[in-house]
Amino acid sequence: MKPVYQLTRSSMIWLVGSIVLVLIPFLPVLPLWLIVLAIVSLGWRLLVHIGRMNFPHWSVRLGLLLGVLIALLWELRSGATMSILVALLVASFLLKLTEMYQRRDALVVLYVAFLLCACSFLFYQNILMAFYGLLCLIVITACLNTVYRSQQNSDLWRPLRRSVVLYLQAIPVMLVLFLIFPRIDPLWQVDLDTGKAYTGLSDSMAPGDVSKLTRSAEIAFRVSFDGEVPPANLRYWRGLTMDQFDGHRWTRSESSVNAGPVIVHLSLPDTPPDTDYQYQIIMEPSGQRWRYALDRPISYPASMMMLPDFTLQSPEQLQQRIQYSVLSRTGKSRVDMSRTVKSRAGKPRAGKSGIGKSGSGSVKAQLSRSQRQRYLQLPVNGNDKARQLAQRWLVEQGNTPAFVKQMMQSFASDFSYTLQPPRLTGDRIDQFLFQTRQGFCGHFASASVFLLRSAGIPARIVGGYQGGELNPVDGSLTVRQYEAHAWLEYWFNGDWQRLDPTSVVAPSRLDQAADQLFSSQEGFLADAALMRSGILSRGWLKQIRQQYDSVNYSWHRWVLNYHQQQNGFLQRLLGEVTALKLIIFLLMPAAIMLTVVALNLLYRRRSRPDPLTRALNTLNRQLQGRNLQRRRGETVGSFCQRLSGQFPQLSTELKQLAGCYEKICYEGDESSALEKDFIAKVNYCCRQIRHQ
Repeated sequence: MKPVYQLTRSSMIWLVGSIVLVLIPFLPVLPLWLIVLAIVSLGWRLLVHIGRMNFPHWSVRLGLLLGVLIALLWELRSGATMSILVALLVASFLLKLTEMYQRRDALVVLYVAFLLCACSFLFYQNILMAFYGLLCLIVITACLNTVYRSQQNSDLWRPLRRSVVLYLQAIPVMLVLFLIFPRIDPLWQVDLDTGKAYTGLSDSMAPGDVSKLTRSAEIAFRVSFDGEVPPANLRYWRGLTMDQFDGHRWTRSESSVNAGPVIVHLSLPDTPPDTDYQYQIIMEPSGQRWRYALDRPISYPASMMMLPDFTLQSPEQLQQRIQYSVLSRTGKSRVDMSRTVKSRAGKPRAGKSGIGKSGSGSVKAQLSRSQRQRYLQLPVNGNDKARQLAQRWLVEQGNTPAFVKQMMQSFASDFSYTLQPPRLTGDRIDQFLFQTRQGFCGHFASASVFLLRSAGIPARIVGGYQGGELNPVDGSLTVRQYEAHAWLEYWFNGDWQRLDPTSVVAPSRLDQAADQLFSSQEGFLADAALMRSGILSRGWLKQIRQQYDSVNYSWHRWVLNYHQQQNGFLQRLLGEVTALKLIIFLLMPAAIMLTVVALNLLYRRRSRPDPLTRALNTLNRQLQGRNLQRRRGETVGSFCQRLSGQFPQLSTELKQLAGCYEKICYEGDESSALEKDFIAKVNYCCRQIRHQ
């Protein structure tokens, strides 16, 4: 017989399966050396279990521990504290395998597996992860069941069936708790920076930075409109503005946060005036403080503030997925920020004359001297040819509209749009305008602002996204990283005017989907092979992807943000929400479930004997006509011996039947094979007795 501390074969199989399942979600975030440690630890433990190797000496275990600690301290340089803590938990989880002598050691491993299963939701919060987490819990619970089973019970699948039944019984209570249990803010705050690299716009931009985002198909945010979806050429998702230029990179000045014009006019040709769009955004973690909104927001959550440059900003960096609602206005309209106030509910509302159509009676705003200096700032030296070109155009054209028209005509006739522009050095603006003449939206926006400022026209760069893939299943928009875009605004006649040079260099960029427009260009979606190949963008695979995106989007909107709707749901369900009603509502499903379990156990005890007893009862019924049934207090061995005298031809089977019963009941052998053998012998005896 195996020692008591030795795990059974089924226990080891379930234990290895549990460890592998739990570790799979962490593979993209764990360092490579820890993945190697996982493979070595699991292989070593399996070889120990089958007797090919011995448990490592204490000095080997100590060396592994010191090596892991040194490696984790080295990983701390990245600053991803949460990832390092999870890596420490995984490392201890794996090292425990090398000294797992007794069952209680296996229990420690399984308890840590439960904790790691919960930690995986720090990195992934989609619907697939929810079902995967449930699968992990079921397998870990099945393994926990095998640890306490006898050595003779080698049924591999019975623990899984029991685990599934257990979780099915828990689902009703879980749903009730989720629906009505109040969400309580944590008593402490933990930095959930998981170390996962954020893909998206940063607070600075060189001309080629935006084109690098076209390598990624990661989702930036999703949008659901309450009504009509704006046309593709109006989907400018504003993120931030940049007004400082050092000759190479555009950055955002500190003063831009606290100053700005009071009136903004958005000039969009061939669009109806005062078009409002109400929508909800689910934004993915970006590690930044700004929030995206359709140009231009006029109503937004109280937790955000709108800066003078009409960008939305939150006090904290975005580390987790959030949902928020915005009302934006596009078209030829004027928003007077000086008369926009916040209501007690925290949402902005316009004053009596806060929103009105542009007209002769409106007041023109003026830039202050400091604002004008900021939006005209350029390096003292460099790019002399571009400065001279701007001065010549200003003299030739004579006014701002003609200057802008000349600049756009020059871009339309002499420049080309590409994701792989030539590398620029030195006077980058001059090289782009007079030599390479090839670039991405960042090149055109940067050069345009430089020319405008050189001509004395205030201007700034706006960074964000343009476009969005419409999902026909639910009507939502998905904006991905490859749709990152840069455009500009210039000051004219008391208003900020949007200007997008891309609209004349590559007009299809505003109307055609980015994945179709750039599909033939080298480097596009280089980090997303499936999207680049087009496999997920056509045929039935595209339909499946859209269906999944729709379900996942609904999951994020309802499940992950349910706490925002919980009060309204409880009021509709319970009327006036009181502590007593909540307690009763919580106790009712628990009482119902306990009652069902109790009745089930009582029914099993009274009406459903164990398989051995049922088999013996069948034999008794067969013997009643001969008055040979089992007597009260008679053992199975004596019963079989008495029957052997009446049926000598069955003496061998009856002796074996008694032996099986004694092994199962008195020696603790609960193997299913022995139980099946007992039932088969009883059935054989019944058939033989019936025919005599």
